[in-house]
Formats: sequence, C-alpha cells, structure tokens
Amino acid sequence: MNSDSEILDEFGRKVVKAVYDDNLRYLKQIISNTTKWGQGKEFIEAFDSVPLPEKETLFKFYNEQIRTGIFSFLSIFENDENFKLVYEKNGVQVDLNEISEMLKAEPIIENGWIDRFSDEIN
Repeated sequence: MNSDSEILDEFGRKVVKAVYDDNLRYLKQIISNTTKWGQGKEFIEAFDSVPLPEKETLFKFYNEQIRTGIFSFLSIFENDENFKLVYEKNGVQVDLNEISEMLKAEPIIENGWIDRFSDEIN
C-alpha cells in the first residue's frame, strides 16, 4: 500500500491534470484562436477583439474560478460525512479526507497540488 502522502499526491496530480490544466489550456486556446477542429468558435470570435490586458485579466479570473471550484467540490467531502473519496488498492480502502489535514485546501495552498503538478501555471 502506498503511503498517505503518495496517495494524496496521486489523486492531486489527477485532479490538477484533468480539471485545472485542461480548463486553463482550453481557455488559452480560445484566447489565442488555436482550438482543435474549430471548437469554441463563438468564444474565439467574442474574444478576438478584446485587448491583451483584458484577456490577461480574464485568464486570471478564470484561474481563480477553477481553483475556487475545486476547493468547493472537495469541501463536500469534508463537510458531509455521507460522501467519501476512497482510494482502494488490493482490497484496502483509505478515505482521502481522513489522511489529509484539509483536503479542500490541498490544491491551492503554497506548494500544494497546483503549484507542484500543473503544466499550465506561469
């Protein structure tokens, strides 16, 4: 069985890659008009005439919204004992909330999951 910190890091890496990085990457593609297969055309057209400083502000706002969304989602598992996030290996289960001091803050604290695992932060 992996250590508690390895389990949390594995989960954190997946959350950051699948939620945080994917969302920021898509916004960058929209702003720079580099989406695949013409996805988001209506958004690209809307942001095309927006000056760069406003695009940068939009990116910062969106970044904070994603962080807040992850924080709020994970807080469900801290605040309601009916919901669990469970890691299982070889039939042994570990509740992620129990092995973390504050699961909802793991992504956003200094040197947290986003700082350590994101490919999209500047």
